Amino acid sequence: MVNPDRYKKLKNNLSEYELPEILAYIPTPTEIEYKRGYIQRYFVQKSNDINSYIFEISKYNFASLQINPYFTVVAILWKISGNPTEIMDANSKSIKIGNKTIPSLHKYLQNTLQFSKQ
Repeated sequence: MVNPDRYKKLKNNLSEYELPEILAYIPTPTEIEYKRGYIQRYFVQKSNDINSYIFEISKYNFASLQINPYFTVVAILWKISGNPTEIMDANSKSIKIGNKTIPSLHKYLQNTLQFSKQ
């Protein structure tokens, strides 16, 4: 979703923001997270191009990119334990929520059983 406030910030403060290097990240759930049943996942995309590549990023990178108007970020809960049908349903709902911020997130997250453990 295009956010006009982001562009106003950029227009008025072009030199204030720099383009950081985006480091792709693949989460590795721990046994504690498997017991809890979910992990938090973080994604980023360029703000001015809804067709640009989506990167999964770490929590640390997410925090630093949240304030950068060049990027749109979203965090979602990702179910990793339980019945496969419940996992797929929960993750499909999380993807729909994430799609409100990054409209093509569903194209990036096609495997709703990713990282799951039954």
